[in-house]
Amino acid sequence: MAETETVQRAYEKALRAFGHRAEVTGVDIGYKYKDGRRGEQVVLRVHLREKLAPGLVDPAQLLPAEIDGVPLDVIQGSYTPSGNGVLALAARRHRRDPVQPGLSISHHLGTAGTIGAIVYDRTDGAPCILSNKHVLAEAALAEAGDQILQPGRIDGGRRDLDVIARLRRMHLGIKGDAAIAALTQGRQMRTALYGSDIQIQRTRRARLGDLAAKSGRTTGVTDGRVDGVGRFKVRYGFHDQWIEGFKLRTQDHANPGNLELTRHGDSGALWYDPVTQEGLGLHFAGEDDSAPAAEFALACHLDAVLDELLVSLTPVAPEDFIGPGEVPVPDPADPPAPAAPPPPAGPTLADLLRGAGAPEASDPPAGPTLADLLSAAGANAETLRNLDRDDTCAAALREHGLSVASRADGSLEIELDPGRARGKVRITFEPG
Repeated sequence: MAETETVQRAYEKALRAFGHRAEVTGVDIGYKYKDGRRGEQVVLRVHLREKLAPGLVDPAQLLPAEIDGVPLDVIQGSYTPSGNGVLALAARRHRRDPVQPGLSISHHLGTAGTIGAIVYDRTDGAPCILSNKHVLAEAALAEAGDQILQPGRIDGGRRDLDVIARLRRMHLGIKGDAAIAALTQGRQMRTALYGSDIQIQRTRRARLGDLAAKSGRTTGVTDGRVDGVGRFKVRYGFHDQWIEGFKLRTQDHANPGNLELTRHGDSGALWYDPVTQEGLGLHFAGEDDSAPAAEFALACHLDAVLDELLVSLTPVAPEDFIGPGEVPVPDPADPPAPAAPPPPAGPTLADLLRGAGAPEASDPPAGPTLADLLSAAGANAETLRNLDRDDTCAAALREHGLSVASRADGSLEIELDPGRARGKVRITFEPG
């Protein structure tokens, strides 16, 4: 017990000391790797966007070899939400009745992700779909009441035929990337996971070395080992968000069979213990590296997500409904997330686009203007200026239905998918 407390204190010190650094993308407690091979030693780990040789690092920025006697290891990792849209297993991307976890789902302006679980609202008992916020509320201006489709939009879901739920609550913060949508009448529901028929009715925290499995839209049922537990910085569009959770790797870390733990479209899948059938986490991020040994997945803690969204894995009796004033208050002892750096200074995107002639209103098709969408995504003049050099920013805009192209005259042309919104604008930046 004393050793565990020492490691936990060292972890919290590392968060406070290094979490504010731009290059740090995670701090966790996990296994030490040497020459690409996972060992059995448990260490404190600091994740960096790019791991450099000590001789190339400013001495003032070098990380210590240990904290309070706990060894510190540096690993490379860059994290973004699992994207949506690659080809899924056929049965999971079709319209299904009953609806159940493991199937394709999306916001009506989104692409496709995975139903993680059927849960019950603790305020009124309503059955709801649980998935990621970036799945159920992917559109920049998503709000409560928006239509949710099964199958997801890119899997053929249609607003006139396939609306199965209405967006109810969402959260993107230290506790996770999650949202719920209240099921509407029209289709039956089944709470067992598609493909494994496992029923998840209780939760526990993931532990280092745990075997975990998930049922996702794209890769189906896969399993891996919990490789680290801590806090990870994830790039959402134009900002970084720290999220507490755990990292998974393949059971054989070298991954000789090139197993895909997850792929685009698995966002929102529920990770669980296949032996005890306890829910562990909600999948929200993975990798795009083609190297087998680079395979990983990130999940936020399931119990934290359920508490934040006020839902339960089992039906809620009327006498147990949470009324006004009974909503749980966050524990003041919880450590705060490291402060994110302020956004680049400059005019707002709305100002920039109005000056460039972006439309403020037009005849149908109705929808948000270009300025609305990009402002909601957090863009400003500086981030736009760097779009042609920043793949992450460009990819984030594409996720919002935008195409971006640099022109020979130095201008930047941004065009919206006419099916999602309206507007086309070319922006020219002054030299320097």
